[in-house]
Amino acid sequence: MAALRPIGRWRRAAVLATVALLSTGCSAGGPAGTAASAESTVTITEGTRTAVRSVTVTAVPTGPSVAPLSVPPSAPPPGPTDEPASVAGTCPYLSDEQVADINGQHTGVTTVVDVPPQPICTFTRSDGGWLATVRIVQADTPAAAVAAVDQHVPVDRSNPADDPAGWSGGSMPTDRGAIYAVSKGSVAVIAEANQPQSIKGRQLAVAAIANLGL
Repeated sequence: MAALRPIGRWRRAAVLATVALLSTGCSAGGPAGTAASAESTVTITEGTRTAVRSVTVTAVPTGPSVAPLSVPPSAPPPGPTDEPASVAGTCPYLSDEQVADINGQHTGVTTVVDVPPQPICTFTRSDGGWLATVRIVQADTPAAAVAAVDQHVPVDRSNPADDPAGWSGGSMPTDRGAIYAVSKGSVAVIAEANQPQSIKGRQLAVAAIANLGL
């Protein structure tokens, strides 16, 4: 079972609470909290004999129905947007040298996708294989930034992360390496690397955050 998130991460955890309230009901024709009684007759047949008997039916008091209360769910992550095609270029917040030093592999062609607030940077190995991808997300609200992080590293499947100081999120292995995602305020940073050690993604995210002065 994955460890619990730091308290900052739980800003996004929306707890749905349903409260059922039971109160003393009122029956028609009587004071509050009392049961109403009514006399009725039933016909009973025993073999060839039929008898009519008077019986008293007592209504069970019931309280007024109360609608369940619930806390609204947390903000959804930013929706998908139309992205331009990636083109060969230079990442403005991570150099090829930094990425090579962090990941321990020589870099090849770097591509960027020009989206605000910063381009999505994808780095490749010298043989052309994928090496790492880093993206910066500018959300409308802090809750939406947290939701963007949780979209990539779900709370129930990832380990808590709080580096650099003031940021919170998580890390987890993926089918092609590992991913590290954290948010602070309305900004989220997601870094994915081709190695299973989450420290690689963490170092990429920390370096990007430092270079951008976030």
